[in-house]
Amino acid sequence: MSTSSSPGPLRLPVLITAFSRYDTTREVMEAVRAARPPRLYFACDGGRNDAEREKCAQVRSLVELVDWDCQLFTLFHENNKGSKYGMAANIGWFFDHEPEGIILEDDIVPSQTFFRFAQELLEKYRDDERVWAIIGNNLMADEEPGDPSSYWYSAHGYGAYWGWASWRRSWQRFDIDMRQWPGVRDTDAFKDYYLAASERREATRLFEHTWDRNISTAWDYQFDFAKVLAGAGNIIPNVNLCRNIGFGAGGTHTVSHHDVRNKEMLHEASFPLTHPAKLEVDREKDLRYFEAFIRPSRYSRIKAGVKELLPDQLVRKVKPLVSGVQRKLGLQ
Repeated sequence: MSTSSSPGPLRLPVLITAFSRYDTTREVMEAVRAARPPRLYFACDGGRNDAEREKCAQVRSLVELVDWDCQLFTLFHENNKGSKYGMAANIGWFFDHEPEGIILEDDIVPSQTFFRFAQELLEKYRDDERVWAIIGNNLMADEEPGDPSSYWYSAHGYGAYWGWASWRRSWQRFDIDMRQWPGVRDTDAFKDYYLAASERREATRLFEHTWDRNISTAWDYQFDFAKVLAGAGNIIPNVNLCRNIGFGAGGTHTVSHHDVRNKEMLHEASFPLTHPAKLEVDREKDLRYFEAFIRPSRYSRIKAGVKELLPDQLVRKVKPLVSGVQRKLGLQ
């Protein structure tokens, strides 16, 4: 794809959030180094044991790669906060100091044009509260775009937060404990929000398990729930501008290389951007994405049904054995 001439230096700050994976974090750091943001925030969680603390120290040494004119800020946690509270603390720290910016986890490699894409759209929609965040990834980008616009507007969870940009105004509405969930769960407004019964059931399941802490590592479901409450949506690029390189044993939520979301493609955006004539939800794309990447497989649905029939004590005994078999088979 062709791009126009250089738009000048990047004006946006960037946050990198990391833990113990040196190799993937190094790739992210090199991409940021090439973009040369004026301010870089680097946050790293603490290790749970001596081996992890040593790995964390290696990751933290990556700040030595800052060799451009840049203000560097670091947040190195002494103790391990985990992906849920660690991410919330890191992003909160970032938006305590910045009104807007780009957030990259330690396994998300952006294309160079993602920085400009995010910068232009953060400026364009800065005061438009319909827009919650600018997403960098598009798992369906191997398909031919159906319209000439550079991006579309999504309200139904399309696009994981794998490389994204947003404003303090969105993050201020984030509640990691989802305290409004019980009052929203059974309302007609929540039920009518979704495009299909299957999508509503899956969203309800994920929000319920996040609220009751059965899902104990998430922060992004809470951020999406806040988006639903705000009646807002995300902007999705028509090409994939951020690639998740963290699939495998070191991942938290992406532990299998066979995951359908494991896409190797990484594209560049074309400029000038072509904006949609109207900022309207593309319901067809949202539902197609849900069916391809979010809707549980038949295997998962059967497993959930069987689990409901078994006593809790038996489920707790069997679960570790089943998980071990699944890992060996690459099913999780």
